[in-house]
Amino acid sequence: MIRLSDISYRYPGEASGWILKNLNLKIHEGEYVLLCGGSGSGKSTLGYLLNGLIPHFFDGTLKGTVSVNGRDTLNLTVGDLLETVGLVFQNPDAQLFNGSVAGEIAFGLESLGRLPNEIDQQINRVAETLHIKHLLERSPSALSGGEKRLVAIASVLCLNPPFLVLDEPLSHLDWEGARRVQTALKDLHRTGKTIVVIEQRVGAVLGDVDRCIVLDHGTVLFDGIPTSVEPVLRKVHLLPDYQARGERMRPSREPILSAKDINFTVDGDRRILDGVSVNVQQGEILSIVGRNGSGKTTLVKNLNGLLQPDQGKVLLMGEELRGMSPPDIAVRVGVAFQNPNDQFFKNSVKDELLIGLKLAKEAPADWFAEVCTLFDMHALLNQSPYRLSEGQKKRLGVASVVVMQPRILILDEPTVGQDGRFRESLAALLLSLQAKGFTVVIVTHDLEFALATSERWIVMHEGRIVEIGTPQSLVRNEALIRMGALGKENGASMGGLADGN
Repeated sequence: MIRLSDISYRYPGEASGWILKNLNLKIHEGEYVLLCGGSGSGKSTLGYLLNGLIPHFFDGTLKGTVSVNGRDTLNLTVGDLLETVGLVFQNPDAQLFNGSVAGEIAFGLESLGRLPNEIDQQINRVAETLHIKHLLERSPSALSGGEKRLVAIASVLCLNPPFLVLDEPLSHLDWEGARRVQTALKDLHRTGKTIVVIEQRVGAVLGDVDRCIVLDHGTVLFDGIPTSVEPVLRKVHLLPDYQARGERMRPSREPILSAKDINFTVDGDRRILDGVSVNVQQGEILSIVGRNGSGKTTLVKNLNGLLQPDQGKVLLMGEELRGMSPPDIAVRVGVAFQNPNDQFFKNSVKDELLIGLKLAKEAPADWFAEVCTLFDMHALLNQSPYRLSEGQKKRLGVASVVVMQPRILILDEPTVGQDGRFRESLAALLLSLQAKGFTVVIVTHDLEFALATSERWIVMHEGRIVEIGTPQSLVRNEALIRMGALGKENGASMGGLADGN
């Protein structure tokens, strides 16, 4: 059993900002628990408590007691808990540091002194379970976000801990990767493992678990069986409720951004993009969808000049991108990265946004305040970007680009780690930006969000564009589903949105 008794916690420097407030929880052996809540509600902090990172790694003020199997974690080390409570972090980059995937999975076993034969067997077992054997010799740094997620999960699963805590295990994963992880977790639960999943893709997990805990501003709002929780999830917008799209601007047929037969390779001969051609039409909202590793992020990095194609060319407003200066590109093509940590360089949220505002050429006087309201930034302005929750970081990453008012806005996985309220707000924001003349390109696995926002989808598979069309037609394309290029995620709500409901 894991027991939290009268737990309150605040991070260093937060004089009155208690992240968790007077929590009392018991997690019993063999339970499968979903822990959910809005961004910044304390979910990840609670996860850090369960494996001893709080108080042994993170400073701050901790009141109350956390005990694992009757032992106070204050008297244990993180190493003592390594084989008991396995934690998969929300940001996989925070726990991947080896030169190969095989080395990453082996690291924990080696630190425990396991024999080489046992280590090899565990690596193969876990890699086969998660279907990542083909990645074993690759460097984690060269993987897609979804592939990194699977490797991070594998590195903890190989230790075979009786308690398993996974923070956003489905984020960055496509439909097939999510299915593999869900299947693996259900199989582990059947063997008697205790599993706590912290997840924003609530609808995907509810059918798997036997208990649901909803946090709200550091307190427990609901603790009970999953069949009773939906009204609570709807009330606090953890399940998004997208509004009818209504009449929208018909985009110009004039391409504002084009790729012409581009190829891109890495590691000398591994081709990531293979003869890709696409036009982004002025004034449209376009979604690029497809499996992990299909080339989506690499394509948009070529579209904004971060990468240069080996062959072919990219045109921005009729002018070839190659040779343009980065500042000239940035004010016209703004990109919010998949990992928001890659784009922060100021010490406060306010300064991060003000840098972008200085680049906005015709921003109205109240644009800064409007962006802060749209992205719920007002209360965070004096905080460091690096001290935010991962969900708050994602919001800031998108806001810092929107505030620049670029002609073209590229969002790479904007809904990862975000609660339903933010996804609803972002969908409405993108439609309002389109009405103001912005062109928006979205890279996403969130097909429900893509349906709610986009006129066109580009479907990528194995480095090629395999289909372009309306989302209403593509979401039911059985050939694409059989191929694995699309998945039947969120079936009921997807069908309703596809029908325009």
